[in-house]
Amino acid sequence: MTAPASSRSLNIGFLRRGYSSSGGVEVYLKGLAGGLRSEGHRVILFGTKEWPLEEWPGGEILRCEGRSLARYIREVEDHKRSFGIGLDLLLSVEKVPGCDLYRTDEGLHLAWLMARQQYVPVWTRWFQWLSPRHREKLRLERLLFQPHSTRRVISISNKITRDIVSLYGYPPSQISMIRNGVPHFGIPSSSERMTAREQLSIAQEERVVLFVGTGWQRKGLGFAIRAVEKLNSTRQPSGGSRKITLLVAGRGSVSRYNSPFVRFLGPVKQMAPVYAAADIFVTPTIFEPFSLAALEALSSGLPVITSSAAGISEIMTQDVHGEIIEEPSDIDSLAAALIKWLLITDDPARIAISRTACSELAAVFTLDQNLHQTLALINEVILEKESLKGA
Repeated sequence: MTAPASSRSLNIGFLRRGYSSSGGVEVYLKGLAGGLRSEGHRVILFGTKEWPLEEWPGGEILRCEGRSLARYIREVEDHKRSFGIGLDLLLSVEKVPGCDLYRTDEGLHLAWLMARQQYVPVWTRWFQWLSPRHREKLRLERLLFQPHSTRRVISISNKITRDIVSLYGYPPSQISMIRNGVPHFGIPSSSERMTAREQLSIAQEERVVLFVGTGWQRKGLGFAIRAVEKLNSTRQPSGGSRKITLLVAGRGSVSRYNSPFVRFLGPVKQMAPVYAAADIFVTPTIFEPFSLAALEALSSGLPVITSSAAGISEIMTQDVHGEIIEEPSDIDSLAAALIKWLLITDDPARIAISRTACSELAAVFTLDQNLHQTLALINEVILEKESLKGA
């Protein structure tokens, strides 16, 4: 890893509310904090009560109640004033104005509301713009993307970069593209696939379409269910009457998505066996900056069926790494893409080529590369701040 520009030990703060043991943001922050600490720097997390102290590589957590973002921001300011030692750099994945670095893991709230409104009833569409919660988020987002408020922004997809520039006029020169990285899972062997299916009580002949994540409405779980139901209701050109199961890993309101063709696993800590058991991966999302789960699926050799609203589509090649549909709610197109790729999995030669291509694509996006690029940007920002102090 590249050492920060300053030779002295630095005090670097991280802003993150909440905690998920399987969250991609947490993996990213912990890896970055570990890298900085290995260089001799102090890393302090401004975290809420959910963060286990033993899970933070820096060993220091300044606790915030954080029931609302506004309250969390006030508590962060209070901690900073009482901290005693100045922070050299503040990095946030929360929409907190006044940070040195902001990373856009969630994308823009305004862009999400704009994308969502065509999929919800008229009254919901009307209410979302009047909701105090949404209005407060939008207010903070506007402040965040003022050039004088946030020194630099890390974007994780071209789509998010365009949104930041077009919706808020933030200077492109202050935006750095650093895509997500994941551990390399690798293509499972036949025996690994068989074992994984046995562990999950999945018949070897059963066709499995995998959906992973939380935020099920945003990620299009309802669309995926309708497409799988459509396939099961008609006799397929290959595979006879073999059942097609939609396997769902992640937390959500199961009662809203009941279907005889869906199996809910709940939150899963070890995802490698789940990817090994699946045939293809689906995420017909309405709005998704850059899906870690989809990247993990590619790493496991799974073709990905997604929408053009997904940041992951920017790195995929149609008909090589899967399928990109224009409209996630187009059930006919989604069902056609699913059956097309299920048929490809029946052809050993074709699916072997596809799995290799998928795994090789994901192998480019590593955690080490992500951390190296982020650390280099931290160096750059620290140099900018030190040069301004010396001017």
